Amino acid sequence: MLNALALAAFLLPGLCWWVWLGDRDKDPLEALAGILGVSVAMTALGALFFYAVRLPLTAGLLGALLGITLTLTGFRIYRRRNERLFTWGWVLALAAVGALCFWRLWQARGLALPAWVDSLHHSLIIRKMIEAGGLTSTLEPYLPGPFYYHYAVHSAAALVSALSGNTPAETLLRLGQIFTAGVSLSAYSLLKASAKDWRPAALAALLLAFATKMPGYYLSWGRYTLLTGMLLLPLAMAEAVRVAHGEKLRRSAPLLAVLTAGTLLSHYLAAFLLALFLVVLALSQLVRNIRQKSRDWQPLLALAGSALAGLALVSRWYWRVFRYSRGIISTEIRLPASGALNADNWDYFWNLVGPLTGYVVLGLAVGGLVWALTRARTRPLAIWGLLVALLSLPLGLVLGPFRSDHFSLALFLPAVCLSACLLVWVGDWLGPRLPRKAWGTAAALLVCAALLGGGAWLNREPVNASTILADENDLAALEWIEDHLPADARFFINTTGWGYGLYRGMDGGAWILPYTGRWSLAPTIFYSFSGEEQTYLPWIDWSERASGVNGCTEEFRALTKEAGLNYLYLREGVGSLQAEALRGCAEARQLYSAGGVSIWLWDADPSSEDL
Repeated sequence: MLNALALAAFLLPGLCWWVWLGDRDKDPLEALAGILGVSVAMTALGALFFYAVRLPLTAGLLGALLGITLTLTGFRIYRRRNERLFTWGWVLALAAVGALCFWRLWQARGLALPAWVDSLHHSLIIRKMIEAGGLTSTLEPYLPGPFYYHYAVHSAAALVSALSGNTPAETLLRLGQIFTAGVSLSAYSLLKASAKDWRPAALAALLLAFATKMPGYYLSWGRYTLLTGMLLLPLAMAEAVRVAHGEKLRRSAPLLAVLTAGTLLSHYLAAFLLALFLVVLALSQLVRNIRQKSRDWQPLLALAGSALAGLALVSRWYWRVFRYSRGIISTEIRLPASGALNADNWDYFWNLVGPLTGYVVLGLAVGGLVWALTRARTRPLAIWGLLVALLSLPLGLVLGPFRSDHFSLALFLPAVCLSACLLVWVGDWLGPRLPRKAWGTAAALLVCAALLGGGAWLNREPVNASTILADENDLAALEWIEDHLPADARFFINTTGWGYGLYRGMDGGAWILPYTGRWSLAPTIFYSFSGEEQTYLPWIDWSERASGVNGCTEEFRALTKEAGLNYLYLREGVGSLQAEALRGCAEARQLYSAGGVSIWLWDADPSSEDL
């Protein structure tokens, strides 16, 4: 019950926006998508506002803000009680959203904690935000140096976690799956705005939920920042389409500014994709105005103004990102070179856009691309989709920090939109040309059912077992650490190379810092973001040496002394150091053992009395 109330409180800003400024011509699915998207964007902007004025968000202040928002929402609903704001269509829409959320949460049913290494620093950032009362300039005392990162998902999860009382990791896992379900609604909104037809929009939402690997596979990687970007990106694109066509500018233009700001704060790739679409859309409208000799430049000006307003809203944070990331993040552009075609890269591309139903969707999207290019309203979406597809191909082209496989992770969005357009168009085209009109519809429905059913089966288990670092036994051990060990405990954990010269934990020990706040070797892969080499270079050295430890040796003793380690976290069958190797070690004393996890006290002077 508390979880539901926390989620409802999180959605209040979006609901308040909708009852006051929402477009009543949008159907309930579009409205629900907007409510979720605006809530995410407004939470991120609110965090930035309180950061800028240096005011922590205390429990009392948060309660007052939620109370004001609830009052404004209730007052507006009461004033418009005769307008039937909520019809029976809302019941069907809520049922559809509930089914999507159930599907996504069911896919995560086997996870005790979020998967893979990105989830570690995401949970740590959320933990720090809760403790700091909002957006923070540093992750100290956990990690040194300045904090500058896209944080929309962290601010959302911090709010829900603070309201529900759940741990940051649990909130991130569950809220992430709700966001994954929300991406389907966002795709629906985008195609509904572009094609002005609910049928391809609904089909695109279903294909995204069941037929394509992405974004469901983000769960396996813990890509929650990009997931949030892919939730907000289609919503911003949809409003941009409405603004470009001059549809209710007084409502669409402010909404575009807010969604643009939210997208910019969610993920840099999503920000780039939005900028690319805005350029394509603006050029398309400019060419159309010139051809038609139109003097109505208001939509184009509103489009540019809204985008710039969104950028202005986040300029404080983007200046911080630029200040600390220049010289660290590459912005170079590399063109394809001879020898750039690599079979492994192509295999990886096909793995990302698969499985079989994903290939079918991609093939249908090619036909949908041709269809969409012939229609003025969908042409910008088609051109944008074509550009994303070209950037996804592993041809050796590099744009700044983005590789081709990064764009492959977003390719599902134009693919489902264009393939849905093709299927609906083919069904409409075949109908009048067949002896019975229903045959065309039946054929299209049969193809759709096969895609959705086959895709649901192939994508039912999106989590790669190799990306699961911790299970329920690790979670129990982490809770024991939190309840029984001092806050200044420093842990040895088994480590392995991650890439870029960094190291990661191999089991539940990797979760010690984000879950309990205690320090451990390889304290998430985020430690290098500080830019303070004098701090993180020794950590890398310690983690590298730990990856080769296999017993109670002098090298191991030297490592524990140098790193100040006084506890050990070991998992049976994982890593080079195992519990059996410590049985005859005078310095090691076992404190905990359950489910294959053991925790040891390491006393460098075993003759001394334990404190």
